[in-house]
Amino acid sequence: MKLPSSFSPALLLRLALPLLPILALIGGRIWVDTQWNMPRMGFSLLLYFFFAAFLQRWAAVVATLALEGLLLNISYVKEAATSEPLLGVDLFEVGQGMALTGYMDWHIWAYALILFAALGYGLWRRPPLRALRLGMALLLCILVGMQLDRTGRMSAYAQPLMAQYLGSNYSNYNFRVNAKDNGILGHLLLTAETAHKPKAGQHQFYAQTLPPEANPSSPDIVVVMCESCYTEPRFATKMAELTQAGFTEARVISPVYGGGTAEAEFEALTGLSAYTLPGIDFQNFAGQFSDKISALPHALNDVGYTTIGMHNYFGTFWKRKTVYPKLGFEQIAFVDQMHWKRKDGWPKDQSLYKQALAHYHVAPAGKKQFMFLVTVNTHGPFIKQNDSGVGQYQERLDQAIDDFSAFTQQLEASAKKRKRDVVIVIFGDHKPGLNQEFFERGILDASFFSNRNPNNLQFKNILSNEQTRIRGDVPLFIKYSRHPEQAQAIAEKLQNRPLFCLPAELARLTNNTDPFFDAVAQRCASNDSFYTKDLWWRSVFPEAVYAERLFAETN
Repeated sequence: MKLPSSFSPALLLRLALPLLPILALIGGRIWVDTQWNMPRMGFSLLLYFFFAAFLQRWAAVVATLALEGLLLNISYVKEAATSEPLLGVDLFEVGQGMALTGYMDWHIWAYALILFAALGYGLWRRPPLRALRLGMALLLCILVGMQLDRTGRMSAYAQPLMAQYLGSNYSNYNFRVNAKDNGILGHLLLTAETAHKPKAGQHQFYAQTLPPEANPSSPDIVVVMCESCYTEPRFATKMAELTQAGFTEARVISPVYGGGTAEAEFEALTGLSAYTLPGIDFQNFAGQFSDKISALPHALNDVGYTTIGMHNYFGTFWKRKTVYPKLGFEQIAFVDQMHWKRKDGWPKDQSLYKQALAHYHVAPAGKKQFMFLVTVNTHGPFIKQNDSGVGQYQERLDQAIDDFSAFTQQLEASAKKRKRDVVIVIFGDHKPGLNQEFFERGILDASFFSNRNPNNLQFKNILSNEQTRIRGDVPLFIKYSRHPEQAQAIAEKLQNRPLFCLPAELARLTNNTDPFFDAVAQRCASNDSFYTKDLWWRSVFPEAVYAERLFAETN
């Protein structure tokens, strides 16, 4: 069959030539990691388009494969030494990279030599600059720029785009899984947000503070962060029955929804907004945090409290095993020290409370106690059984509240024997991820979602401040055994405030000497900056405060 004159062999060859390097790039993955999933190929193509803007095409192919192989092998070296793969922040930490040079093998040197040779040859044979090539190169530059945006707002756009068009799946809870799923290039781009370490500087944060409380009672303090625990009149659960047991309810605002528990934990322990640092703060900065983070546990420990942090799941999850001692917990315990029948699913909260009571019962009578307990039994996902999953959620939440109620009864009895006052707080770390249920009950309306499929509602990438506040609304219950009126006063101070207000109020029950919590209490009392404008947290907490308190850096 004769081809039309418009499709001559010469023209077809000309059209095919640009595709040949791309096919070679895809096939060349056999020399990198022998995997061809969509994220790997997508991020490799982005890097190729970047190189092809100023290198000869075949040199761009070699440079792409060599750079990916180089980074992958460096990641292997780091993972062998630290149990963590290469991160985006590592590309900016020259000193850290130099520490690993003694472990470099011939693979790294070989890939480096191939990369430099490809760059040299490609520049020698560089093509003329053309708009199309420059435009394709800018795709990677734009994504990198969005990920490095210090406000974090651009990455809120970038990450959904990468998931939609490149097939990426950001496992921010486990960087090893993230590197495995997305390839080293995608992994590094997704973790570029870890480069945003706050800068030290001058600030006036302490210019406005509340005076310390007169004659603080310094009670024992037990805080339970309850996984996905929720209630409100339109979505009533057994948690609401805590008011019948002497608890006072308040509504507080979590920084997360449906997941990201460690962000709520960060606010409840540090008194800082989780919005300033990008991504999951514990996960991204565990290795960079100061060995003594200025947080509630340290503040209480400094004035004589025994500080205990417990979670009935693995200590490696969200890197709690690394972060908890830095926060000031003298004693920590995770699921490996508790009873767990794995065949029953998530660990029961009863095992967590049993461990906590064992510590509390043997505490010296006059020794003040602070416990922070993180539950997990009500963790999603929730299996749909001819419903949205709400049936299984309610069933597990009922058990969680029963376990908590039994725990509080034994705790109060033990406190009475020890002749100690005790303040008990329980709050939901975030709403459960039951989008359909919240939509149908009128808690979250259609304006929150980007689609109208009730069986698969997806949130818009960017919500208004008011929508973010509503989505973050969670219940908090507080009980002060001998002073219920003080529990009521604290609940009123926390009402409709961000979660970071909680540690300020708890610290002020004690004779702590950290002025930070009095300053936070002042911002929470005025309540005039929260969720009112874009980047509102910057007007509350100067970046330099994060550098001081989390990284022990001052200017």
